[in-house]
Amino acid sequence: METKKSTKWKLLALAAMLTTGTASAADQGNSQISQYYTGAAPLNAEAGEIVYDDVDYSSEQENLASSMYDDAQALQPVAFVGDHQVGSGVPTPAPIMDDSYVVTEGAGCSTGDCGSSYEMASSCGSACGGSCGKCRKRPVRGMMKKHDMWVTAEALLWFTQARSTPALITQNTAGADPELDVPGTSVLFGGDEAIGGDMTAGFRIDIGRDLSDDFGVGGRFWWLSESSEDASSGGIVNGNAQSIGRPFFDTNIGSDNSILIASTGVAGNDDFEGSYTAESSLDIYAAEAYARMKMLSGSGFRSDLIGGFSHFGIDDTLTVRSTSIQTTNALGGNIGDRTDIFDQIETENRFYGGQIGFDTSITRGKWTLKSLTKVHLGNMEQIYRGIGSRTFDDGGGAVTSTDGGVLALGNTYNTTDLDEDKFTFAPEANIKLAYQFRPNVSMSVGYSFIYWDDVLLSGDNINNVYNGDGITFPAAPLVQPVSERKDSSLYTHGIDLGCVIDF
Repeated sequence: METKKSTKWKLLALAAMLTTGTASAADQGNSQISQYYTGAAPLNAEAGEIVYDDVDYSSEQENLASSMYDDAQALQPVAFVGDHQVGSGVPTPAPIMDDSYVVTEGAGCSTGDCGSSYEMASSCGSACGGSCGKCRKRPVRGMMKKHDMWVTAEALLWFTQARSTPALITQNTAGADPELDVPGTSVLFGGDEAIGGDMTAGFRIDIGRDLSDDFGVGGRFWWLSESSEDASSGGIVNGNAQSIGRPFFDTNIGSDNSILIASTGVAGNDDFEGSYTAESSLDIYAAEAYARMKMLSGSGFRSDLIGGFSHFGIDDTLTVRSTSIQTTNALGGNIGDRTDIFDQIETENRFYGGQIGFDTSITRGKWTLKSLTKVHLGNMEQIYRGIGSRTFDDGGGAVTSTDGGVLALGNTYNTTDLDEDKFTFAPEANIKLAYQFRPNVSMSVGYSFIYWDDVLLSGDNINNVYNGDGITFPAAPLVQPVSERKDSSLYTHGIDLGCVIDF
């Protein structure tokens, strides 16, 4: 027998590629401060760059310059390069501002005749000669280009709440009945909070654009890989080592019973050999569109109001198959009689609604602490579906097949009787710490939590109560007492590892 839990670890590699590979995609043109230059700015200086006046005058002009400039004026902008206005707009003594500095392609300093520096447009002619004096030293600084778009890619290492089912596969020692009320019986698959709870890998991507300093829009999508748990006999097994069965409450006798899969020497029963497989899987995804508006801001602090549309998908599937083959006929039936029972129950939850919350950030140097708290409010569309069959083969070629297995909530296979719409709320919280290792690239680590207060899960909606003669050959109609559908809550939480790129 095999019992295992599986997680799609390949997604960890994909998520790691997202977080590390994107760092190399940073826009090199977005650096905050460009290189300092001594002398003339490059002739290919881009629009938006600004020249600061850090003057090194010749000895003849030094005293004049000192009398005209104070420390506060020493770094005032005097010219924009490109299609921006020339001049700083700051009142400056006429002799200096009248001779504004511009990038030229002609003679003088800009051509190298006076060294690598600017020329005074009104003074220098075809060559500097002595009229320019000593060429000035000017640092050129690039104005900060506004980052109005962002992309965040994160690897998710989350844990989803463990789920419960009735005991679905049981075992006992050889010769003992694998019924729940028999001492020594243990559960191979199913039980209280026995399904899931392990780490699941996934990813989250957030893309947006600031339309102004106070308002922006964005979209977010995240997905967790299928979290599955399964158990299997590994093929046909006999009951020499242990007895295996599918437990149920038998309404004919008013007590626990079991469908024997593999057994040898169990009192009151012929011997059987057989096989089983059981699997439970859970898929979760989310898609959001939102707008954000600045509410508060200060030095290194900003808090935005978040509002928008939310959609969640939560799919839970439970599948159980069993085969029982009779190997003795001391008590009835024929050697070779075979019973195959198949059950699959699927629940789908589709949330459509709105969201409202706050996104707050605090920045100190290269470190940023961010928190996102919000609540999703809306309608949860809950869908219950099941398929199943019971097939009986008498070993002589006579085969009888009946639609429906043994686990559904009454006669609800392929119907919409249990579908409902419920108002649901889902609070969500994210907190992360990011470090800016390049002007427009940050790496982050964080924690996320989200809780849905009303979901429909397959394990909570199993009716394991029926008449025992409905699973014998020839089979009587299966009769199950009415059982109400049960809603549950569900949460998921875990670690986020991400990369943020602004451009």
